[in-house]
Amino acid sequence: MAAASSVARRYAAAYFDLAKEAGDIAAWRDELAAVAEALSADEVAEAVINPKLPLAERTRLGLQLLDGVAEPARNLARLLIERRRSALLREILTHYDSLADQEAGVVRAEVTAAVPVDRKLEHAITEALASRLGRSVETTVRSDPAIVGGLVIRIGDRVIDDSVRTHLQQLQAALA
Repeated sequence: MAAASSVARRYAAAYFDLAKEAGDIAAWRDELAAVAEALSADEVAEAVINPKLPLAERTRLGLQLLDGVAEPARNLARLLIERRRSALLREILTHYDSLADQEAGVVRAEVTAAVPVDRKLEHAITEALASRLGRSVETTVRSDPAIVGGLVIRIGDRVIDDSVRTHLQQLQAALA
C-alpha cells in the first residue's frame, strides 16, 4: 500500500500542477472525479487491466467511457490504463483533494460525537478549530454512541481524543 500511495501521490501532484498552471483546480478535480467514477465500476476496472485483451483494446474501451471528459483527464486515464495503474484513480483523487485543500489553505477535520450534533454546535466546533489552527476548517461530523460523551477530532494524522470512553480507559489503566 505504501508503494501504491507513493505512486498515486506522484500522479496526483503532476495532475495538480497542470491544473494549477491552467488556473482551474476545481474543474480539473471534477474531470478527475469523472474519470475515477467511470473506470472504477467493477466490470470496467477488470477489463482495463485484463492482460488477455490487447493494450489498444483496453485503452479504447476505457476512453470510450470518457466521452465528454476534458483532454488532460483523458490523457491521465490513458496513461494509467497503459501502465495498469487505473486502480489507483480513487487514491489519486484523494491526494489531489489534499493538494487542493493545501493550496486553498483549508484543513479538513472529522469530528465524532456521542450524540447527533445540531448545526449550531457544528458551527461552534468549526469556528473553535479554525481559531485554534489559524486556518479555514471544513468539518465532517458524525455520531458514535460508543465514545459515551465528549469529542474525537481527527485532522490529518492528528487525533484529539477527549471522549469519556478514553478517559475511562485511562482511569482503568491507572488503577490497574
